[in-house]
Amino acid sequence: MIEEKDRLADYLTEIPNFLSAFIFSVFFNIASPILIEISKSTGILTSNLGFIFTFFTVGAALGQLTSVFYNRKFKKIQVIIAGYIVLVPLTVILGFSTSLILFWIIYFLSGYIFGIIWMQSNQFILASRVRNKERIITIFLTFYPLGAFIAPFISSSVIGANFSWRSVYYIIIFMISINIILYIILLGRKNENAAIQNEAKIPLKEIFTDRQKNLIFILLLMAIFFYCSSETIVATWMPTFLGESRNMLLQPASFALNLFWLFVVIGRLVVIIISGRIKSTKIMLVLSVLAIVSMAAVSFVYNKYMIFILISIAGLGYSAMFPLLISAGSTIFEKGRGLLATFLFFSSNLGLASAAAITKFSSKTSMQLSISFSFILMAVVTIIVLAIIFLSGRSKTLQPH
Repeated sequence: MIEEKDRLADYLTEIPNFLSAFIFSVFFNIASPILIEISKSTGILTSNLGFIFTFFTVGAALGQLTSVFYNRKFKKIQVIIAGYIVLVPLTVILGFSTSLILFWIIYFLSGYIFGIIWMQSNQFILASRVRNKERIITIFLTFYPLGAFIAPFISSSVIGANFSWRSVYYIIIFMISINIILYIILLGRKNENAAIQNEAKIPLKEIFTDRQKNLIFILLLMAIFFYCSSETIVATWMPTFLGESRNMLLQPASFALNLFWLFVVIGRLVVIIISGRIKSTKIMLVLSVLAIVSMAAVSFVYNKYMIFILISIAGLGYSAMFPLLISAGSTIFEKGRGLLATFLFFSSNLGLASAAAITKFSSKTSMQLSISFSFILMAVVTIIVLAIIFLSGRSKTLQPH
């Protein structure tokens, strides 16, 4: 339910930004279920094709880091549309590619552009007329797991209809084209004031003026790092863990992951409704404990249906942690919100990248240890959230919006 001070029209205006998060997620996740088909068609080993996700992630991190500097000369809408226009031919080339090196290069470049678009969209969200930033950021970030949930169905539908795997990239081009039109219609005439457009020029010393807030911001960066590492372990390693440690077939193991993303979306929708009524740090504390308990149980349970139930509960636990952390970090200071978001999302990418190393080395000891890192890292997040609650209580920094 939207509060009276925020108009529905202000939320609807941000639809192109919501779709940017959705398309980002679809592009990243859509190739995963069809790696075998791509391998058969191109002769490239699936183990080598798997690196496209690493190249995309590295590109996205660099794009997010450099995004704010494009605003020194260009408006956000110009950067986004230009990025999408460049993505169209890159995606077309990807649909015809048979070279591993070309796959890597295009995924890196696409990740870089999507990283830029992600940050520009996030700045649009922060500069929107909606006052409840927790709610609108949660809506924005809910479109990522929604894309992750839908992407496998797109891939499987294409293959199931006996179309070439290359068709999935043409679907992405269609999505991009629609979103370009929506940006022009809904945000093309939006006035971007100079303070927002040129905030990349604000010196850091003018942003980080309060020591107490500085410490809380550092803790938020740490919480995002550990959270994203934990979530990525679940999202990328769970099917492998269930297959090798629980002897689960590919279909039910994939279904468990679909349940996880489905309940991530459901959890975020619930938080969208209650946002502003309950303090965000309290919500984060409850969610983190829920994630710890459910994933700890998953690492010891062998019954398939019990695993499905626990994975669903884990999805609720992981659901709104990320948007609430991003919202808190993006609004803690009055100036430089675009730059703050750059730090926050870069921290998330570091956490995402660390997950692969954690699972790679811990799985050599035992599969149970590898999945156990999901709740171990979330325990660290819980401790950090408690520290944030203590510090924000003393300084009255993080209050309900």
